[in-house]
This record gives sequence, C-alpha cells and structure tokens, in this order.
Amino acid sequence: MQKILCYILLFVAAAVAVVGCNTTGCLENQSAVPRCGFYSMTTKKAVSIDSITVYAVDVPGDTMLVKCGRGVSSLYMPLDMSADVTRYVLHYDAAMLSDERLNDTLTINYERVPYFVSRDCGAMYFFDVKSYDCTNHLVDSVAITTERFTNVDIETIQFYMRTNEEQ
Repeated sequence: MQKILCYILLFVAAAVAVVGCNTTGCLENQSAVPRCGFYSMTTKKAVSIDSITVYAVDVPGDTMLVKCGRGVSSLYMPLDMSADVTRYVLHYDAAMLSDERLNDTLTINYERVPYFVSRDCGAMYFFDVKSYDCTNHLVDSVAITTERFTNVDIETIQFYMRTNEEQ
C-alpha cells in the first residue's frame, strides 16, 4: 500500500511540474511605461542627478516617482491611464536649488490606444504622443524619441540638463 501511495505522489508531482513548465501563458511585459534618462546639455553624455524629487500632478494614487534621489540617471514615468495628459514635476532638493520657483514641469499630451496582446495576456494601452512641453529652469530641453510608448523597455524621454560643466 505504501508503494502505491509513493507512486501516486510521484505521479502528482510530475503532473504539477509539467503544468508549471507551461510556456504558452502571458510572458510579455504588460505595462507601457516610458523610461527617461538625464543628459548634459553641453556634452550630450548621460549624467546622474543628485537630490531630485520627481512626482506626477493630479494623478490618482501614489504619484511619487523619486523622493530626494541621489545619483538618479534614469527612471520610469508612468502615464495616467484615465486621462490624455500627464504632468511631472522635477524638484531639485539641493539647498541652493530647492526654491519651488526652480521646479521644472514636463507636460505630455497623448492618446490612449487599446492594444490586444493575446488571449492569455489580454489587452493593454499604448500611448501615442500628441505633444509635449517642459519648463526650462534647470532642464534645457526634452526629447521624446518615439511617437508611441509601448511595452518595450527602452529609453523614450531624454532630459538635457544645465550642469556645472556649462559654467
């Protein structure tokens, strides 16, 4: 009897292993979240920003993306899926720059485009960028490198910053 129970347990374990190794399910990234990077306006090389806080404006839920971050060279900036515009504030926490009048605000206007991935994955939104604008306190300029934000993990927003190198 104990031998039969052992065989049954082995059979169940093998069945669970086969089902657990199923690769036909949803393996794709389900989020179309733009990733941004920071660059020096002068050298066009990637830079790390110290003492920066980044948050979204008027978006439901937790909108803090970075709080007093150190050495921030890139970050993800999710869009509001219930609206056609998202605004991000870049606040500089360094003592000489912490005046809110020096905050930069990036505004992205977009159209939400439903995209059917598969039966297993369902649907998601892609975002077609219609326009964008940014204030120019410490950000010299912004480049959005694609017209559509998809679930491909690539850098799509580039901030060109005024840095000490320009002095």
